[in-house]
Order: sequence, then C-alpha cells, then structure tokens
Amino acid sequence: MKKILAQANKEWMQLRRDKLLLVLGVLMPVVLLFLYGSSPSLQLRNVRLVVYDYDITPLSREYIATYANAITFRLVAHEPDESAEEALARGKAVAALVIPPNFERDVRRGNNPIVQLLIDGTDANAATVLGNMAKSLNSSFQSRTGLVYSGATLVSLQQRLWFNPGLSNPVYFGTGSLGMVLALFPALLGALAIAREYELGNVIQAYASSLTGLEWILGKSLPYIALGFVELLICFGVGMLLFQYRIPTDPTVMLVATFFYLVSGVFFGMLLGNATGTQSAAIQGVQMGAFLLSLLLSGFLVPVRNIPAAIRWIAYILPATHYVNVVRNSLLRDAGWTVVFRPIGALAILAITFFALNWLQVRKMQFKD
Repeated sequence: MKKILAQANKEWMQLRRDKLLLVLGVLMPVVLLFLYGSSPSLQLRNVRLVVYDYDITPLSREYIATYANAITFRLVAHEPDESAEEALARGKAVAALVIPPNFERDVRRGNNPIVQLLIDGTDANAATVLGNMAKSLNSSFQSRTGLVYSGATLVSLQQRLWFNPGLSNPVYFGTGSLGMVLALFPALLGALAIAREYELGNVIQAYASSLTGLEWILGKSLPYIALGFVELLICFGVGMLLFQYRIPTDPTVMLVATFFYLVSGVFFGMLLGNATGTQSAAIQGVQMGAFLLSLLLSGFLVPVRNIPAAIRWIAYILPATHYVNVVRNSLLRDAGWTVVFRPIGALAILAITFFALNWLQVRKMQFKD
C-alpha cells in the first residue's frame, strides 16, 4: 500500500505542476455540463409554415390563426406562383397548409372538408412530431368553434406527467450531461498520464523500480479517480442551480455508480495511452471511444431501444450507457438500489474488465512480481 500511495503522490505532483491541464480538468467539465444540458432540445419551435388559403373566409382565417398562435409554427410568405411542393423543395418552409375552396361552407354543412398538411419528411422524428401537433391543433379548433358533430363523449381522459411535469429539456439533458462530462475528462487525463510517460522516457523508472505492475497502475489511477469525484461535486453543484438536481434519498446509489464509472473511464484512458504511446494518438482514441460513441449511443440523445439493432450491442459495452441510466433514475425518479442494481452491476463488470486489460498490458512490460 505504501508503494501505491507513493506512486499516487508522484502522479499528483506531476499533475499539479501542469497548471493548465489541472484547470481544464476542473473547469471544462462545468462548461460542457452547461452546453450539454442547455443546448439540445427535442421540442420544435418556430417551424416555418406556408399557407395556401383557397377559401379566404372568416372561418379559414380563424383556422390559420390556430397554427399561427401555436409556438411550434411560424407563418412565412410564398411567391404567388409558387406551389407547396416547390416551397418545401427550396427549403423555404418545413410544412405547407393547404385549405381547399368552400372550406367554410362544407364545415357548416358538416361535410368534413379535407385540409392538406404537407410536411418535409427529411427529418423523420420532426415530421412525426409535427403531424401529431397538427392533429392536436385541429381538435382544438373544432372544440373552440363548436364544430364537433360527434355524439357524447363516453370516456374523459386526464393526463398527468410525473418526474418532469414541465417536459423541460434542460432537466432531461442536464441530468444526462453529467455522464457525458465524466466520460471524457477522467479518461483523457488517464490516457495523457500514461502516454506522457512514454514520450518523456520516464517509464524506464518504473522498469528499474521495485513496483509491481499492479502497484504501478493503481498508483497512476488514484489521483485521476479522486479528481473525477471533485468534478462530480462541482458539476452537481452547478446542476442544482441550473438543472434542478436534487440530492437523492439514498446518495450511495450515485456514489457507488460514480466510483465504478470513474474507474472504468480512467482505466480505459490508461489502456489507450499504454497502447498508443503518444499523447496525440491517445487523445484521438479517447475522443472516439469515450466521447463520440458515448454521445451517440449511450441514450443521452436518443433512447437505446431506438438505436438500430445491428449496432445496439455497442451501447451495452459503453460505461456511459449504464451511468446515464443510473443518473436519470436517481436524480429524476429518486430510484433506489432495486431499480438501478443491474446498470451498476454492469459498470462494476466494465471497471473490472478495463482494470484486468491494463494489468495484462503492464505484465508484458516485465515488472518485478
């Protein structure tokens, strides 16, 4: 244990000398937490809508006002001879509303006129959301004008939202961004620490010392795991101010999950640093393995079940997938061990796996056992 602590103290002294790297390791996670938590949005706002009113009656204008008053749509003008298809093809609008002639007359007679809404389907998710929004606006227009001719309603549905009642994007992405921040910097610092040893030739000192491979990797990793917990405390404090973080009823869930997550990240970074031997290559490896894959496949942006089955298996070997699951369950739902036991177990398995791979690497370096 003394040798491990001595190696950890040596690593901390080297890290402390690099003021810029230390500042970036502490402050940049706060910046990324703010960007990840506040930038992404699943809600559509100010979607450009062109309207073709071939009826031009008070009721048709009231129908158009239903869309204009919704924050989802923003009405834009079109050229006199420009068709709806041309407006969509040129990118002038994302949707086109076409009101047929005799719209008001047919509505008053109960003939159910067909109003056409053309939607640009390039973004399939956005098109689906816009279609559902149009149905809601159509129902709202009928109810407000008293033009519903159906019989009495037998079932009344009252909807209630839990955990995120305001459907706030910052609350949803703000919790998940904690996993993205802690996925990048501990792994990056671990990778740079090992790669720097190779570039400067200091790894020869480890060969000549009495340290075993196990003591060396544990001593190298401890300062960065501890720094990861400092990042957690700072980001959690920022999250309480910006993203409605709440201390869970059982904080041990977050602490244990974070420990295994940081261990996984640091040992993954050390694995890359040992495999590449250069800081530039290690940085690129961390960016691809710990950042890009985690951003796209961890469930931070889209649910894992929506990822194509051919590459979904990659998501399950990413520590960020399981940690984001734990964080959102713990901070939003205040879930206990019974709910998050499996993802924490997966994090523990991944941490042990990355540790074992590092140990196999340093054993080949002929450390004394």
